[in-house]
Amino acid sequence: MEPRQWRFVHEYCVDLNGTQAAIRAGYSENSAQEQASRLLSKAIIQEAIKERQEDIATAAGITAEKVLRLRWQIATADPNDLMELRRINCRHCNGFDHHYQWTENEYLESVNRAVEMGKPAPDGLGGFGYDLNGPINPDCPECGGLGEEFMHIHDTRHLKGSARRLYAGVQRTKDGLKILTRDQDAALAAIEKYLGMNIERKEISGPGGSPLAITTTKAEDLTDDQLAAIVGMNDNP
Repeated sequence: MEPRQWRFVHEYCVDLNGTQAAIRAGYSENSAQEQASRLLSKAIIQEAIKERQEDIATAAGITAEKVLRLRWQIATADPNDLMELRRINCRHCNGFDHHYQWTENEYLESVNRAVEMGKPAPDGLGGFGYDLNGPINPDCPECGGLGEEFMHIHDTRHLKGSARRLYAGVQRTKDGLKILTRDQDAALAAIEKYLGMNIERKEISGPGGSPLAITTTKAEDLTDDQLAAIVGMNDNP
């Protein structure tokens, strides 16, 4: 291969971007995409890329077994190790006469806001001391004894094993925090592909999906030319 082709191989293995690899290898930006497509179609380039990737993997200590193990951890991780949908007691479950129950701090903050805005202070008929982990009251008229939904997110600093592999970060949105996870279905599909478990089955049928019609012909009904052709096919290695 010529020097630019070698350069292309090395650059392609950096980010697997053919167009950018061609540009970095010295090809014109105007024809980089076309050059990349042409180079990647060459068997000698494909083999060079494969060898280069194997060299990189060996140097980094990456093996198929390690990659497979990591994908398996992602595919089988329990999302509940990252976050849980819990049912907790609602604000009326344990308030006096099922009035809204406050914590002391939030009640004081609410009173201060009301004073600043010139509005009446909220009532505290339900009392104080609301506890997130308090019992759900089966006789609560507000929630019907079902409590309310609460999303609990585990401290990501303490994640281990498969949960750590599944976790892909956190994103702040207008609706709150969003936990990002790696695609478990994609990880499982990659494992199936590697193990040859997702081979597609194809069925051959007749017109309109009907069964194939199989006919047999006796040797005595064949012409000399047909017999000669069959004999010739069997003689070929």
